[in-house]
Amino acid sequence: MKIKNLISIITVCKNEPFINDTCKSIVNQSCQNFEWIIVDGASTDETLEKLTKYKQRADVFISEPDNGVYSAMNKGIRHANGKYLLFMNGGDLFYNTEVVKLMMPYLNKGKADVFYGDSYRLFENEKDCFVKIYPDEITKSFFLTNTLAHQSSFIKRELFEKYGEYREDFTIVSDKEKWLKFIDNGVKFCHIPQVLSRFRMNGKSQQQTSILKAEKKKMLEEYFPKNQLYNTEIPYLQNVFDR
Repeated sequence: MKIKNLISIITVCKNEPFINDTCKSIVNQSCQNFEWIIVDGASTDETLEKLTKYKQRADVFISEPDNGVYSAMNKGIRHANGKYLLFMNGGDLFYNTEVVKLMMPYLNKGKADVFYGDSYRLFENEKDCFVKIYPDEITKSFFLTNTLAHQSSFIKRELFEKYGEYREDFTIVSDKEKWLKFIDNGVKFCHIPQVLSRFRMNGKSQQQTSILKAEKKKMLEEYFPKNQLYNTEIPYLQNVFDR
């Protein structure tokens, strides 16, 4: 396997004010042995103009209408050739210039289906920023109140062939639904105790509270027995299920 076929970095965006930062974060990686796929949803602002500077580095560049972020991510999956996929979407950033280099030995050995690292959460108020550290062992119950950062997760492409692409009936929580699908099918996760990405806390899930709540409720009911969801003292779940 050629080393460039080890990783596909997929960047989806539409009218993204921070797209230049994302692109710089990718092209400034000290190790450039990866495939880069850009999927733009027919932006109408300055996003396309900013992306033009990076088209030569991109292995695949698409700009056309889509049905939302997961539609675009699925499009990226279909164009990817890498053994492992990383979704570094518009506004997301690598934590530093050495992340791809750091991950190469783990991915070359390929002893896990998903390698996940920690993430730095960015807020407009710098005082609110913090590092999200994930547990070494991921269980299904973890996803009752948490999720993994796809910006810090390298996922085997073949998992999407086995267990389906991101569900487009979910507009916000489809990535979490896919983690649950993987868990239910015995996918092997491995924690890398390093901060791999910087994630801006201003995305869709922070902006559409009512839709998010409805989608979380539907998703959790599909994957957990009702007595586990309704007979709980966890405030987060009490809010989701109006208890």
